[in-house]
Amino acid sequence: MLRRPLSFVGLILLASLGWTGAGAQAPALRSVDVIGTAFRVTYTDGRALAGSALQGAVLTLMLSGDARPGRFRLDTIERDPDNKDVLLYRITVLATQAGETDHDLCEPDAQGERWAFPLKGQWDDGGRRLGEKGLTLACAAGGAIGKCVRWGYPPWGKTPSGKPLAPYHAACVNMVRANYCGDRGTTRDGMTIDYWDDAQIMRSDKEWSRDLGLRFEAAWSPRGAVCVAHTRVPENMSLEQLARTCPRLRRLGLATCDPEEAAKGRYGKALLFNSSY
Repeated sequence: MLRRPLSFVGLILLASLGWTGAGAQAPALRSVDVIGTAFRVTYTDGRALAGSALQGAVLTLMLSGDARPGRFRLDTIERDPDNKDVLLYRITVLATQAGETDHDLCEPDAQGERWAFPLKGQWDDGGRRLGEKGLTLACAAGGAIGKCVRWGYPPWGKTPSGKPLAPYHAACVNMVRANYCGDRGTTRDGMTIDYWDDAQIMRSDKEWSRDLGLRFEAAWSPRGAVCVAHTRVPENMSLEQLARTCPRLRRLGLATCDPEEAAKGRYGKALLFNSSY
């Protein structure tokens, strides 16, 4: 799940943050930034709050296309147990009009958690990055953008050799969505994949893949697939349909989309690779 692009309007601090007690007045807000997956607010007196220190804060954010801003409460903030570089937020969307009710920003994951986090910049619902301005709230479980950050491809990061990870994040989003041509996702919820990359950030678990019967599926770039050995959900997109609707994809089928050849760049520059059923 991906919320529409957001712009920051304001922030309200609860009493637990120490500036709304008797005789205390919160200083004026100077700036709000997103650093990695952490909100950071700076005040005119030089003080700043970031990360878990903002637990309990209420942010006023304007969703792109909405006539009025919404209010989002940061109820819980924790480190991702699987990726210590990621902060996870439990966010409640507060009612702003009569007849509305408070509700969670995100749907629950398989463990019943409803985590989200902010990212600097804007993405559309198709996973394409629109620009550097503003911010996006990504649900950690249900959306490709959030999954790819947690899987080790944060768009602000670097590979072990110092290359930007933004192209890897874009390729990962295509992979998660089975977006072969770069125009639409064709996967469905609950699909199992193994994945790896050319930067050695993630490596294939070959024994696990073999035991599950996973087969090489495709090699991925920021544009979509470089080649496709088989499609993940044939009823959503078959190789025959790909051949008709995506003329640039000429390497279709295992005979012309071999994982070793793809890794060597024989079909074009691929950053990520995956296997599936």
